[in-house]
Amino acid sequence: MSPQPRDGFDENELAPWDHPGPRMMSTRADTITPSRPVWLWERWLSAGALHILVGRQGGGKSTFAAWLTAQVTTGRPYPDDTTVREPVNVATLSLEEAADRLVARLHAAGADVGLVDVLADVEDVDDEGRTFRRPWRLPKDCSVLETYIRDGRIRLLVVDGLGYSIVGDSHNYAVVGSALSALAGVAERTGCAVVGLTHPPKGASDPVTAAIGSTAWTAIPRVVWVLGADPEDETETRRVCRVSKTNYRPPDNGLGFVIGNDERYECGYVTGLGTSTVTAEVLMSARQSDGERSEREETRDLLESVLGAGPMDTAEVLKATRAAGVSDATVKRARRDLGVTSTPRKDGTTGKLLGWSLALPDHRITPPDHGVSPQGQPLIDPVDPLVPTRTYIESRGPEDPQDERGPLVGLFAGRDGPPPPDDDLFFDAEDGA
Repeated sequence: MSPQPRDGFDENELAPWDHPGPRMMSTRADTITPSRPVWLWERWLSAGALHILVGRQGGGKSTFAAWLTAQVTTGRPYPDDTTVREPVNVATLSLEEAADRLVARLHAAGADVGLVDVLADVEDVDDEGRTFRRPWRLPKDCSVLETYIRDGRIRLLVVDGLGYSIVGDSHNYAVVGSALSALAGVAERTGCAVVGLTHPPKGASDPVTAAIGSTAWTAIPRVVWVLGADPEDETETRRVCRVSKTNYRPPDNGLGFVIGNDERYECGYVTGLGTSTVTAEVLMSARQSDGERSEREETRDLLESVLGAGPMDTAEVLKATRAAGVSDATVKRARRDLGVTSTPRKDGTTGKLLGWSLALPDHRITPPDHGVSPQGQPLIDPVDPLVPTRTYIESRGPEDPQDERGPLVGLFAGRDGPPPPDDDLFFDAEDGA
């Protein structure tokens, strides 16, 4: 709505709408038509809305997402919604699982795979006009995604491992909020239901904020589901999915199920469906079973997996661990357990510290053989070779212990440029290691 002249307005004055710079826009509420949600699954899955599914690693999120895809592509009814709907197109993007295993889950779930597109990388063009492929990222690739959804008439998009796609610190409200708002905008404009899968922080018990690090993970979506082991099941095999936050009327009950074993594809599938009265609060606060491994053990395995192929920048390591829902303090302790080495990266011309590289003890970096040019001159790398210089096994930092700059938590992940010139993040005073 444009500003209107005030009482006593002098025509010689500058009109309010002629003032330079930004101004707030508005629409009268009586000109907006209220809408009802269009359900793909009554009270659970709404067209044109962003949904988040939160569950611990290994808890069955991917198997549940495959079941949901099967429901939508076949039009099968749900235990609490017997409405018969037409099958629709689905796109799925997994940042945690190979495409062949994802499709195996879809077959095991009974999905119509002819209606499913498995998304991969983004094809882009560099400054010299050459095409290349890169991972899909939020929020920068929302326009690419929106075009794909429109062209393919996609009604459901599933993103497994959504945290990996966010450029920036996934614990920062502004970063996460910007990315999820952009994704929610794509859902609203296209009418596509978007479901993102993510992990809760270790030990999380609040079902409304049970997503990795930032409350934006559950504030931005219209519907949030939590999935976990049924604490009332003595066999410890039953799972429960429950709506923990919604902008609509919530379902009366949760959905209970068991994960069966498909011998053809050696993967799980959802079976034994039924309603459950277990609340979201109980699901998130339930103690993990005695058979589950400790967080620190899991983090050591994660670091060994991430660094197994060779050295990696600190920023990339942090991005992987944070996306898995692991706290920085736990990563610090796991690094010390493994004796991970930290290596400075310097500019060979200026000597400026560009960042740090992490490696397992058995990955020693040797200077590369650059060879010679056609003119017989030695080829010089502009950046000094990486040489491990320190292994930290004590609970103190590599720098001056009197340094009062404070930890640089949150300043590494997702930067387009080099990280800050020090490695304080994991080497400040230990907090109860």
